[in-house]
Amino acid sequence: YARESESTEFIIATEKELCYRMKKEMPEKKFYAIKNAICPTMKKITLEKVIKSLEIMKPEIKLDGDIIARAKKPLERMLNIGR
Repeated sequence: YARESESTEFIIATEKELCYRMKKEMPEKKFYAIKNAICPTMKKITLEKVIKSLEIMKPEIKLDGDIIARAKKPLERMLNIGR
């Protein structure tokens, strides 16, 4: 959203590390992270854990088709941020 928006200032109300990344990718815009925007669950994810999970394909998570359908659009938006 921020990349295509004509606005130049944004309040980021999610994990503060995302704010750092956006500042780096769009230095012409200003991003403000909310105080204490830290997700303890996301902090547990490491590159090593991701690599291991991809190598052994575990843990396996099974989701209901309805949840998959509802999650598809936001996941695609998140992936597009990295492109």
